[in-house]
Amino acid sequence: MRADTHAGVAALMRMAQERLPRMDSRGLANTLWAVSKLGVYDAAFVGALLVAAKSKLPCFEAQHLANTVYALANLGHEDKAFMRQLLVVAGTKLASFNSQELANTVWALGSLGHKDAAFMGALLVVAKSKLTSFNPQDLANTNLANTVWALATVGHKDAAFMGALLVVAKTKLTSFNSQELANTVWALATLGHKDAAFMGALLVAAETKLTSFNLQELASTVWALATLGHKDALFMRALLVVAETKLAMFNSQDLANTLSALATLGHKDAVFMRALLVVAETKLCSFNPQDLANTVWALATLGHKDAVFMRALLVAAETKLAMFNSQKLANTAWRWPPWATRTQPCKQAWLEEVGNANASRTQLHVLDAVR
Repeated sequence: MRADTHAGVAALMRMAQERLPRMDSRGLANTLWAVSKLGVYDAAFVGALLVAAKSKLPCFEAQHLANTVYALANLGHEDKAFMRQLLVVAGTKLASFNSQELANTVWALGSLGHKDAAFMGALLVVAKSKLTSFNPQDLANTNLANTVWALATVGHKDAAFMGALLVVAKTKLTSFNSQELANTVWALATLGHKDAAFMGALLVAAETKLTSFNLQELASTVWALATLGHKDALFMRALLVVAETKLAMFNSQDLANTLSALATLGHKDAVFMRALLVVAETKLCSFNPQDLANTVWALATLGHKDAVFMRALLVAAETKLAMFNSQKLANTAWRWPPWATRTQPCKQAWLEEVGNANASRTQLHVLDAVR
């Protein structure tokens, strides 16, 4: 927004603030919606508007309630007391919400991180009862994907609703964009919801759009498949071909998480692995203890031998020994690949540190065996 336009909107908001106490429910809801669409956030103005709205919430219609929640999420304005009161009113009017209003409300609560299990449960009961009667426009891809994402964000599990939602979503997967596909996979993994048939269909759709996936979407998809334990070698090969072209943009956590995911799935790809380790070696200094430990575990699990990288990793790890807790120290040394133990320039320091960290007797016995 241009500076002069922004100044004009700010002036209008100051004028409107004086009239807020006299506005009816429609005026208050529409004003907040308009402000959010303009992207002009003034905490004092929004706060004053909510004060005026609080006493009039019982008069808000379904559209006003949904738009208010959505606008607050768009603006990133949190007022838990107001939200609780609004949801009490909304709970009595859920039957009047249309699909867009239901979807927007779920998305908004997810965006704000506002958890209300009772309200969400009631909302999903209503949404499920209307799924089969919604027309195609009501069931827009964005609504479907945003609903799954929002439920995962607030950690609300409802297997029956999710199953019904995925039946509908499955018919529209070919028109999902890369963000919608990646967010859906991530959400299902976060919720621990497994549906092999739906996931298979989703990956078929995703494979045709992999070149449109950005770095985060690629990384989160690999993580999600590993979390769900869903193996699809053909899809994974195609994904890694695209990911290899973007490895330079991966940060240390992305690199470590991708290695861990591949190890969890037991997916071996020597070409991709070599390319990943070349990039990872340049970023080892930014690996935290968990990243280092996960990387050691992944390489050991996959049986991928790269003595040069291992030496570099151990040097990086040596500088952070004090940051490792006893469990990470012992687990890292315990999982160290046997073929690499004789090339460690600082192995003795590592083992001494593990011993000083009160590692478990069993783990120390394993360490003794590889000294």
